Amino acid sequence: MLSPIVNLTKEESDFCKEAIMEIAKNLLNSLDCEWGEFKFNEYFDLELSKGDLQPKKLEQGDIPLISAGNFNNGLVMKIKKSDGKAQKFQANVITIDMFGKAFYQSEEFYAVSHGRVNIAIPKFEFNRYIGLFITSILNKQLENKFSFDKMCSNGKLKELSIPLPIDKNKKPNFKLMESFIKNIENSHTKSLINYYRKLKAETNGGGGIFDYSKYLAFKNISLDSANFREFRIGDLFFIKPTKAYKMTNPTLFKIKGNTPVITNSSLNNGVSGYVALEPTEQGNIITYSDTTTSEGIFYQPRDFIGYSHVQGLYPIKYTKKWNLYSLLYVVSAFRIASSGRFDYANKFNRKIASELKITLPTDSKGNIDFKFMERVIKAMQKETIKGVVIWQERESKAYKEVINNEI
Repeated sequence: MLSPIVNLTKEESDFCKEAIMEIAKNLLNSLDCEWGEFKFNEYFDLELSKGDLQPKKLEQGDIPLISAGNFNNGLVMKIKKSDGKAQKFQANVITIDMFGKAFYQSEEFYAVSHGRVNIAIPKFEFNRYIGLFITSILNKQLENKFSFDKMCSNGKLKELSIPLPIDKNKKPNFKLMESFIKNIENSHTKSLINYYRKLKAETNGGGGIFDYSKYLAFKNISLDSANFREFRIGDLFFIKPTKAYKMTNPTLFKIKGNTPVITNSSLNNGVSGYVALEPTEQGNIITYSDTTTSEGIFYQPRDFIGYSHVQGLYPIKYTKKWNLYSLLYVVSAFRIASSGRFDYANKFNRKIASELKITLPTDSKGNIDFKFMERVIKAMQKETIKGVVIWQERESKAYKEVINNEI
């Protein structure tokens, strides 16, 4: 459990754990200490997930099943004890998936083999604080370096060097790492829990608390000035793969420029970099990855370059009416309709996406009410911007307090 609040649910604790890792990743450069480079495999044994566990064939239970994923600790589902063909891994380790996303695992777990999850087992005295710190280092170092074309393999991790704070003997300063994470917990846990509980209440108990668009969508639907009905995605949009350059990642990203490349990331609007190539797709459309979760659904305002497994939604109806506001509304509705259903093991393919139904506002004739969607999104933008300004001021003050603490 996290130190400032003792009575946390498992879900609340996991939420804080991921948030604290993200905060730590952003604060690492503020650590006033000496750093050294260390071979990752000198401090960790590396194993690869074994056993072909297919989520559709497994019974629900209480043991985490980990796969490739950007959120929720890589969790696909919780299962019953395996039949013995798959290996169960110990708690207090770090998992790193084929895209280089790392998570600290505080429970015993199984891992799917097709997710190519690497398990880093510590060779030294290890605890959750050191685990969260090193996981933050890994996520900062490995971010946007891997994809389907260039996977984070067991061999690459064995060659990896990571920066760590060092003590006067030039050894990793594990005490400083512990203090750093503890200070972040003390400064942030209470506000994170309040934020979590507020959003959970306002999303009617829905999951995916990191997804602020769900909160907005719920607020939208609570308004009484419109009628709502369901629309099939495939009746509104034709879904097809985005056009991509047939290049390896090193070649594609070699020359920096201004054209965004949309990949299978669930972060940063799917943008993995900007290159000096002509766009392959026009902006003002929705994209999603068929290999990740609903967190990878985004509105693309600019012309961009597509990528393998990135799907585009191209309007069939109301082709001249879709704009920034109405498409942002659809993104929220689309994410809600697909939330919790897809991951690397359960493909979010075009056929399934086309059959999903989303709830949209309608006018007196039963047509989609585009003006209503625009008013709602504009109102939510103002509310969000105000909230972000207040949050940023509070976080900035907290960061300064953490940095100024004697660690």
